[in-house]
Amino acid sequence: MLQVMAGFDDLPRIPDAGWLGSFGRTTKERLQMQRHIAAASAPMVRGRILHLPLALPATPEACHEVLVTKAKSFEKSPGLRVLLHDLGGQGLFTSEGELWRRQRRLMAPIFTPAALAQFAAAMQTTAQRSADAMHPGQSIDLAHETTRIAMTVVGSALFGVDTFDEADALGAAMTTALGWVNGAIASPALAPHILVLDTTRRLAARSRGRLRRVLQRIHDGFESPVLVPGSRSRALRAAVAVVDQRIQEMIDERRRDSVERTDLLGRLLATRDADEGVMMTDKQVRDEVVTLFVAGHETTATSLAWAMYLLARHPDVLEKVVAEADAFANAGPDRFEPEQLALTTRVFRETLRLYPPLTLFPRRSLEEVEIAGTMLPPRTLVFVSAYAQHRRVDAWPDPDRFDPDRFLPAEEAKRPKGSYLPFSAGPRFCIGMHFAMMEGPIVLATLLRSHRFEIDPAREIVEDDFATLRPRGGVPAVVRARASGSVRPDPTR
Repeated sequence: MLQVMAGFDDLPRIPDAGWLGSFGRTTKERLQMQRHIAAASAPMVRGRILHLPLALPATPEACHEVLVTKAKSFEKSPGLRVLLHDLGGQGLFTSEGELWRRQRRLMAPIFTPAALAQFAAAMQTTAQRSADAMHPGQSIDLAHETTRIAMTVVGSALFGVDTFDEADALGAAMTTALGWVNGAIASPALAPHILVLDTTRRLAARSRGRLRRVLQRIHDGFESPVLVPGSRSRALRAAVAVVDQRIQEMIDERRRDSVERTDLLGRLLATRDADEGVMMTDKQVRDEVVTLFVAGHETTATSLAWAMYLLARHPDVLEKVVAEADAFANAGPDRFEPEQLALTTRVFRETLRLYPPLTLFPRRSLEEVEIAGTMLPPRTLVFVSAYAQHRRVDAWPDPDRFDPDRFLPAEEAKRPKGSYLPFSAGPRFCIGMHFAMMEGPIVLATLLRSHRFEIDPAREIVEDDFATLRPRGGVPAVVRARASGSVRPDPTR
């Protein structure tokens, strides 16, 4: 029998969350919509963002098509590129086309597990420094502590410098900038802004001479979010300036230093394209460094905070993780040996499943493309939801339950491609994946070797769908002394 291909309008439609469309303004609405996708029986559903049509892959197979097998038919969402332009420029996260391919080719050798192994000791040292500053009875916010740790680790890995004492100022600047991006995603001004970008790019390609130059200048001007409210606010500009100034100081200092360095900045400055013999420009180095600095601390810090929260609520797993950490010598896990941190690694991976730092990966189709039996026209918005995939009952039975053993090899082999997406997938998977998967277990093991962290069992910490999936209100905890080298439930609870 001849199979009839479904049209876009034939897809099941998820309900709107107000005038903004399928993904409303509030955290609750956005995450509810993603849970709706997780429960869908169709391979793809449709919605809208303002007046724009939106396709939402609902099955792992459909997500795999978008991100992997048909990735060439899609680009990163232009709206996201515009909103992140002033902060991230043309770094790996936002660049497209030949620039992205060249930068990925240049940077890939720097981010292999073997190349990153040198940073394990800095991860352990930084976490231990944080632990040493804590004392029994002290009230802390674990989300704040993990942010300082992650930011310092990135500073050490990127620049070979200590940013521990600057972490609060840099963290506040990052929060301001990313908070604006998060709020501006649903701005009504973004659609006409993208229309100007697309139109000027298309007309410039068909024009010549002075007209082409004028159109290109207009297009270049609209790469920054000039139409979006708040894009020129004093607070946002000051936040970006704080990040820019500190990073530029580090780059300038390195330019003056004639000593060859093996940190990531040194390698970025020295990297040359094997095919073209091209090195990165200063501007490109800046964009890549800011991208790595933002992504390298924000996502890992958030995941570490959630992991500490989950372990506190599951003392049976916590006790086993502490025993695994205690098996190291006195120096602690200053190198990454996956077999020695097997359970801790599974805990971190399960945390990334329950609380993926980036819940959505927005794309736009470059051409007519078939996904899950439906033909999508060019310029269709497509949102792949990691949050939804991680809650599909057919891939993850009882999906809201914390169970690190989901990541035992035999269990992983049962799941389809596209069901686990904390780092996206395909050619644009997160280049820092190996760095994060080394840092998470090392930091967890180091902190838990030193202290017990008591979190009020009656307090349920909920998700705040910020630029990343942060714990709303942080993770308040009280530092307690380790008792006889073990961790057991408090009998007074």
